[in-house]
Amino acid sequence: MKTANLPPLGPLVSFCAAARHQSFSKAARELNLTHGAVSRAVQQLEQHFGVALFQRRNRRVYLTDKGRFFAERAGALLEELAEASEQVRTEQACQRLAVSCEPTLAMRWLMPRLGRFHESFAELDVQLSTAGGPVDLAAQNLDLAIRRSDFQWPADYWVTPLARERVGPVCHPDYLNRLQGKPAERLHSRTRPEAWQHWLGSSGQTVDSGAEKYFDHFYFSLQAAVAGLGIAIGPEPLVRDDIDQGHLVAPWGFIDSGADYVVLSLKNPARDGPAGAFVNWLVEQLSAAHYQPD
Repeated sequence: MKTANLPPLGPLVSFCAAARHQSFSKAARELNLTHGAVSRAVQQLEQHFGVALFQRRNRRVYLTDKGRFFAERAGALLEELAEASEQVRTEQACQRLAVSCEPTLAMRWLMPRLGRFHESFAELDVQLSTAGGPVDLAAQNLDLAIRRSDFQWPADYWVTPLARERVGPVCHPDYLNRLQGKPAERLHSRTRPEAWQHWLGSSGQTVDSGAEKYFDHFYFSLQAAVAGLGIAIGPEPLVRDDIDQGHLVAPWGFIDSGADYVVLSLKNPARDGPAGAFVNWLVEQLSAAHYQPD
């Protein structure tokens, strides 16, 4: 920006008000100034440009062509500046928190609950994005990342444990009733291909298997279970709402998967008001009573 070309900025507000009203007196009343102060502001600009911006006739003022040209552009810039100033004030009042979350956890658990968080913390604006696995908090301008502890993160990240993950087979109640001892169709996710094997080995349970269906993402295998297409391995938080609403049942309950849900951050959330409030809320939500099968 070539600051040498800028006119005196102080008189601009007075000039634009005078141009809008085509009157120094009305501009003075709007700005709570004297007529003389508005007149001097206009004269200062005219001296800078070396041209008349107003014609003065019979105690009235009229914009010249140059004055009209400058008033239109200066007025638009002042409007833009006013909008930017309002946005700065709004952003100060509403603190933003950039949060990345595992996609399926975000879609099936976090997003349905964010409204409750905003009811209690209206001044915090959670900017949610979805991703899984390794994350570069600084490069992605993230305050927090909610992850499953199945990868190695940088040693300088602050790690806040949220909850131990528990998993178990889930299916639609009607599908369970239709089985009646028949082999079950196991639903697999290619993002967690060992989920069934791990559950069978850890639980000591047996589930007779028929056809096997594979889905590209964990979310789709759980949706297939809701649709009655078979039985999927579901982490408890991700299926909690569907169980409460009767869309899924967990006939064998849930067992520890060996993984944790954690929050990664560059500094201790307890020393950061907005981040600390959100992390504490996450802990409270995830520590709700575990599902118990009938």
